[in-house]
Amino acid sequence: MYGFHGRLLRINLTTQTSHWVALDPAVLRTYLGGVGLGTKLLYDYTASAVDPFAPDNPLIFTSAPLVDTGLTTTAKFAVTTTSPLTGIIADSLSSSFFALELKRCRLDAIVVSGKATSPIYLVISENTVMFCDATRLRGRSAGETEGAIRAELQDDNVRIAAIGLAGERRVRFATISNEKRHAGRGGAGAVMGAKNLKAIALRGSYRTCVADPAGVAATADALRAKSLSSVTAKYREIGTVANLAVFDRLGVLPTRNFQQSTFEHAAVTALSWGFLEFHELSSGHGDQAPADAGSLKRTLVRPTRVAKLGRLWPPKNW
Repeated sequence: MYGFHGRLLRINLTTQTSHWVALDPAVLRTYLGGVGLGTKLLYDYTASAVDPFAPDNPLIFTSAPLVDTGLTTTAKFAVTTTSPLTGIIADSLSSSFFALELKRCRLDAIVVSGKATSPIYLVISENTVMFCDATRLRGRSAGETEGAIRAELQDDNVRIAAIGLAGERRVRFATISNEKRHAGRGGAGAVMGAKNLKAIALRGSYRTCVADPAGVAATADALRAKSLSSVTAKYREIGTVANLAVFDRLGVLPTRNFQQSTFEHAAVTALSWGFLEFHELSSGHGDQAPADAGSLKRTLVRPTRVAKLGRLWPPKNW
């Protein structure tokens, strides 16, 4: 099957059992994308009314047909569950190598249900699932957890999604982190913590098949050329923070967990050539913008993304 693998992995943490389930090609083609497939699976595997922290609330990781095809901006996976923050559906996207590895494990989705009696983490490959004790990882950050698991598995290339202390304590907006990226909407990290699932580690080697490899490669080259034009220079120069001032001006900038739609400190505006202008702040906290864009910190290059780097500006006493 081109673009899909036609199977999902069901995991029950209570019984520590797993099995692969065939996915109907018609379903995969009807509910396209990670969020589309995740929504369909959440509907299929969830009771009409379920407590978000109940073992029966599934935590679903899904892929999409274009992931791992080399096309730009496709290194994404979706997490879908019943939100502890809203009580209704939650879907969240994240971009990282974890997304590619999910597809390379020959999976279109992972559906996790149940609750472990103590903290565990999962190690998943194309044909195996291991349930590993994670008691010693309790209280560690997601980044520390990633490092500890890689050391234990003696594999620097394993890809990991993990929770930190917020997820363990069921903070209702806790994220699931993967290589400093985050599935951040709806509190999926809290659902993961309620299941005593500290992390999921993936290691696969299966490559996605496409019907026309040469055509996909040509399309990828064309999209890459367009994405590297001057129109997108601001994303390569400073990352998606370039849209901060634009969204603020339009009144659509999520602020303070969506309580407001503008931010009084949105002092950064991006010019069409990707340079920054910093305007004077009037926060009342004595914060000042850095003198130039060069004082901002650069972050890691992301896989198959147009926005190759971002920059962080953490004012003091924020």
